[in-house]
Amino acid sequence: MNLYIGKIIEKISDGQYENKKFIVKRLKMISGNVHAVISDIADENSEILVALSVLEDKNKFILPK
Repeated sequence: MNLYIGKIIEKISDGQYENKKFIVKRLKMISGNVHAVISDIADENSEILVALSVLEDKNKFILPK
């Protein structure tokens, strides 16, 4: 498992839209499963909670270089 905290990730969009960029703020344990709290770069006031397995899915999120 890679360390994602503080990293910028991109959500792969369908079609002709631009990929959205998020930053991983922290990790959280819920019912024994690891989740990540991510925030949109353009709007840091909103947070989204996703399972860590979703971040590791290369069809949904990528780590830009």
